[in-house]
Amino acid sequence: MPDAPPALPEAASWLADGEFDALRGRIDLRLREYLLAQRADYLRRPVLGALYDDLVEFVLRPGKRLRPMLFLLAERVFAPEEQSTHREKRDLLAPAASLELLHAFILIHDDIIDRSESRRGLPTLHRAIEGRLSSFTDRHRAGNNLALVLGDVLFALAQKSLLESSLPPAVIVRLGSLLLGCMVETGFGEAADIIYGTRDVAKVQTADIEQMYLLKTTRYTIECPLAMAAVLHGVDAAGLDALARVARPAGLAFQIQNDLLEFARFEVSDAEVPADILEGKKTLLMRTAFDLLNETDRGLLQLCFTACGPSEGTVSKARELIAKSGAVRQLGRRMDELFAQADAEIFRSGFSQTVQERLMGLIRLVRGATGGVEKARTHG
Repeated sequence: MPDAPPALPEAASWLADGEFDALRGRIDLRLREYLLAQRADYLRRPVLGALYDDLVEFVLRPGKRLRPMLFLLAERVFAPEEQSTHREKRDLLAPAASLELLHAFILIHDDIIDRSESRRGLPTLHRAIEGRLSSFTDRHRAGNNLALVLGDVLFALAQKSLLESSLPPAVIVRLGSLLLGCMVETGFGEAADIIYGTRDVAKVQTADIEQMYLLKTTRYTIECPLAMAAVLHGVDAAGLDALARVARPAGLAFQIQNDLLEFARFEVSDAEVPADILEGKKTLLMRTAFDLLNETDRGLLQLCFTACGPSEGTVSKARELIAKSGAVRQLGRRMDELFAQADAEIFRSGFSQTVQERLMGLIRLVRGATGGVEKARTHG
């Protein structure tokens, strides 16, 4: 059985006791009801139903639900107090569900690209499907292909969830434009990640990696949920620009947290070696380590990822070199600076004091959303 949903901190202190967990519970319920309703609408043949059930199981695995939670909490940040009594009458769970479905779509395709074996403590979708295809000659290829198609189905269902909401049509168009714009950038960010993965670490600059993080993660994880909530309450272009200036350093810091957490997993077991390091991805952690090492050790780090494929020896050596470089501590400091920059942008935003204080609470939530980072900082 998968673990319980990871805890998110009670950063949104203006919520009533228990309301935070209740909100996440409503997201999960909406996802379940929506996905099961689509099953009844579209699926007639048992073989397709079994695949769809695999997809539903994947989406509903316990998770933080960070993106829909940010959207729903940010909606409360920007809502005038007099609107609070009417909140339950608005179909806010439809765009929230769209955000989570798009995230699941991205995870499915990411796992195939990265050749990952597990996701949230269970087999990745392509591996789960492969396991049921006992009669197929090439189960591996069929599992990948079917998972790709099911990811595309999720992309369509995410748009359908938003289009069928009871929000005003003009609002749906604005929210849909934000979502799709972020998805375009996420796709280009993924493409950059793949391209940089083929290059020597010496030829991929820090600025390139930070731009890739912005496209691949920051826009749809932090900026999009905040902007969608702001649009619901008529925040103007200047306000949306201010939100983007808050989201970008926070999103980069969030991705650094993920890098450090993956590095910390080296301490768990060989079976949980981070996919990014196995694949030789050009993360900020790897590039920072390269910059800090002496010439001899730089050459050794490069050799770890120019062999025919990663082995226990090359991965172990890469881990040793990264730890030796001091890159973990340096990136930990960089992460702190970026979260402080996000706070400073909130103060410069021009929003009311109440909105500023609540936005800072949401940034605290983002900061606490990835556990285990301190272990990486102290052991690196």
